[in-house]
Amino acid sequence: QHRWEGIVFVDDDPAKKGKTLLDLPIMDFESALKTYGKDSITFTVAIGEPAIRDLIFKKLCQNQCHIEELIHPSVHSVRSFSHGKGLVVHAFCELPTTSHFGDNVLVKPKAVMGHDMQVGDNVVISALSFIGGNVTIGSNTYIGPSSCIRNGVKIGSNAIVGMGSVVTKDVPDNAVVCGNPAKILRYNEKCRVFSK
Repeated sequence: QHRWEGIVFVDDDPAKKGKTLLDLPIMDFESALKTYGKDSITFTVAIGEPAIRDLIFKKLCQNQCHIEELIHPSVHSVRSFSHGKGLVVHAFCELPTTSHFGDNVLVKPKAVMGHDMQVGDNVVISALSFIGGNVTIGSNTYIGPSSCIRNGVKIGSNAIVGMGSVVTKDVPDNAVVCGNPAKILRYNEKCRVFSK
């Protein structure tokens, strides 16, 4: 719809300042605010690491920045679906009826979700995931690609569901689960999905 005059990446890593990504400029946060003005710039959190999404979202809120909602036109949604700020939903997803997603949730392409879900803040739901009805997902949790989660399951905060996992039982906070059926491999002590 050409809603924006320009698009830039914002990254405070000094090594990336002045470079480009996908032929678009990379600017640090302060430079972006000075160049475009806080009242005319909107932000979307694009990174897939829940803990970093949380930090960036909090920084944007503290600076009273506008955080954009992006939902691809191919997404099937219903009126009874509600969400917080900064929701990003990629192509060909099904958003669940009578459900609520918290702030700063990222849903990757072709994820399908059942009814009556409760999803916490900063959750990442990866591509091709299937999540049954009445599922609860805690904040800062990562659902890996092609995961299948049985209806009625509760997944805690800061948890990681490994790719291709079939989750049939509740997952506690900070647990890393994988396999079919999914079993706890370890606990996510660093609260990070991707290590540097």
